[in-house]
Amino acid sequence: MKNFYEGYSEKVEVDELPNCIFCGKEAGYNARTEADLWCYLCEKCFMEYGLGLGPAEGQMLVLKSKSIEVLSE
Repeated sequence: MKNFYEGYSEKVEVDELPNCIFCGKEAGYNARTEADLWCYLCEKCFMEYGLGLGPAEGQMLVLKSKSIEVLSE
């Protein structure tokens, strides 16, 4: 049986951060909400509406340029 979560990461690199679907601020998460909808959420809205991080719940968005800086330190 195939493992559908193989290679899953709680962080995903993006070129630019989208806006939060609820408040319009810069989003840091792509997550499932209590309404069972997946959307981009800022930190505040993620804490209020998000279900958490995990294969069936959500991922943290990280800018590619920031992740490269962290790796080089």
